Amino acid sequence: MILVDKKLIFERLLPMVEKASREIDDLDYFCHEVVKILDNNLPYYNWTGFYFMKDGLLQLGPYIGRPTEHVKIKVGQGICGRAVAENATIVVDDVTKEENYLACSIETKSEIVVPIRVGDEIIGEIDIDSDEKGAFDDDDRRFLEDVADIVSKKIAGE
Repeated sequence: MILVDKKLIFERLLPMVEKASREIDDLDYFCHEVVKILDNNLPYYNWTGFYFMKDGLLQLGPYIGRPTEHVKIKVGQGICGRAVAENATIVVDDVTKEENYLACSIETKSEIVVPIRVGDEIIGEIDIDSDEKGAFDDDDRRFLEDVADIVSKKIAGE
């Protein structure tokens, strides 16, 4: 993994996400800006995107990265579906060791999925893939949970 002072980068990026939340009214455009902020500033975030719940399925939202065939995912299916089923952030250091993994790209080695909640309801999630094993740590988890909170407040109109 590229050695960077992630905490400093995260401290710089959160205000950028908050600013976008205040200044951009269109939710789809805002989510695209969020993935752009993450993708442009975190070199080990190789696929960065959103899935949103619709009709009981996770449906692909704005993303940056290699194309994926997984545009709809059932709750419980793959890491994304598991995050919803377990109502928890999921960090996978080595996707080859996951029986329930939905491979988007053979280059992907690790993944983090962070639910986005409005109240007690999961309405979507942030999904990040890395081409490096063990790319995500507690700092990434906390940072992405903070990003998910900003997105949640934006969706809820707060």
